[in-house]
Amino acid sequence: MITPNVRVATGFYTNWDSLTKVDDKVLAWVKKHPKIKPRKVILSSLEEAAYTLDEALKIGGKEYLISKEVYDRLNSTFSFEEKRLGGNGCNMGLALYEIGLTPLVSYPFRPPNLMLKSPDFKVACRDGFKKPKQAVRCGDPEYDHLIFEYKEEPEKGIHISGRHILSWDLMSFQGIFDEDFFFYAFSREYTDILVFAYAHLLLPEYREKTREVADRLSEGKRPKVHFELGEGSFESVKYAIKIFSDSQCTDSWGLNEKECVKYFGAESESLEDVKNAALEAAKKYGLDRVCVHTLTYSFSISKFDVGKEVEALTKASMVAAAKTMGSIRENLDKVSSLPTTEVRFERGRLEGYNFCLVPAYKNPNPKILTGLGDAFAAVQATFALT
Repeated sequence: MITPNVRVATGFYTNWDSLTKVDDKVLAWVKKHPKIKPRKVILSSLEEAAYTLDEALKIGGKEYLISKEVYDRLNSTFSFEEKRLGGNGCNMGLALYEIGLTPLVSYPFRPPNLMLKSPDFKVACRDGFKKPKQAVRCGDPEYDHLIFEYKEEPEKGIHISGRHILSWDLMSFQGIFDEDFFFYAFSREYTDILVFAYAHLLLPEYREKTREVADRLSEGKRPKVHFELGEGSFESVKYAIKIFSDSQCTDSWGLNEKECVKYFGAESESLEDVKNAALEAAKKYGLDRVCVHTLTYSFSISKFDVGKEVEALTKASMVAAAKTMGSIRENLDKVSSLPTTEVRFERGRLEGYNFCLVPAYKNPNPKILTGLGDAFAAVQATFALT
């Protein structure tokens, strides 16, 4: 797949994902519970949570920040029995680990249960790199994101497959960073490629934490950098867009079609509108590369070699599809047996940029629906920026 000596760092957060499947009990609750459209960044009532889940089953899941009270009430209402390693940085690292790399993964907090469950990533410590089980800090808190996964069943009112995330996480909300990770990941002496997401979980009152990231990346020794936007706190992501574009401290940005509408002003989620918005964003923000990924296709608008871009999108699509089958490592060779969407492959030029469009693979019986965007982001960035 890729040479194993490429040094990739992924961040900024590792946490628990607690999952439940949307079954008849969940559907009954969503149908009967009163619903209120969210008014603020943090959902503060079950009525708001019910509204977002109802919308997710119709048009696709998103990620919302929730209060501790809502978190506790959801936990007492539903059985979140399955626990997986999660967080953008960890999901990215897991995908790279399963294709043969040993990434440096960010762990701001290092509680025993989390670290002992982690594979043999590299973890940054003051005296160098260690494995997670060697970097345990007893007493560190654990944070948890509640995830509803669902498969398309129109007869039950589920019109799309996906996942819906409700997060209560002070680590991410307040921008608590792994300072040891920053030391190694932000320097090309130790890292070739840095891939990260965080801004969508950052509360607006902590948005200045983005300046800390930008200042560190602007010190003149950074590696190649891919920033994944994410859906959540609109104000914090827009602020990161401004700060990173003003500083010109990143090489590549990634997002999905919904985020193209939200942050880049695409008129709709149609391929043509999303492509136009991504192109205008690349020009407006002075980017070398923008990558958009959806359930049906992915494309890049890039100043890099178009052949490398095609390889990056194709490999990333295969990895994401393998993850839906349960395990990247065990299923990567089986992906070619899956059908692809009806989107036609394209490659060419677009106003001074290279453009390529790749159809996604279709898995009619997915086992995993969470972390697919992170897996795609990490793999495509690693191939494109190497």
